[in-house]
Amino acid sequence: MGISKLSKGHNLRWESSRMMLPEHVTELNKSRLNNTKSKKPIIDEQQWNEFSLVFTEAQHLDRKIKITIWDDGFFVDIFGWLHNIDLHLKRIRLDIDEFEVEYIDFNDIVSVEFAD
Repeated sequence: MGISKLSKGHNLRWESSRMMLPEHVTELNKSRLNNTKSKKPIIDEQQWNEFSLVFTEAQHLDRKIKITIWDDGFFVDIFGWLHNIDLHLKRIRLDIDEFEVEYIDFNDIVSVEFAD
């Protein structure tokens, strides 16, 4: 006796309904992405003091720095030269190259170190 749609223990009855709507695929991809996200670390006062030392030295010696920021669950490294620190707007200006500038909010900064 052969296997048919109605054979006990086989899933052939539902074989034709194995499809996913685009909306389901989108939601599954969002769910997978959310599972890989990291929580934002809390930066304490001591770490901010260390950051300020790196900022000061980088600005005076014109050294390239690497700033790691937290962007919606992911860590992103940005390399450049510190141009200035705006305490009023709570952000720094980082010159990436001759034509590109990046403004980074204090709240997004996770770590600061020299790139060299």
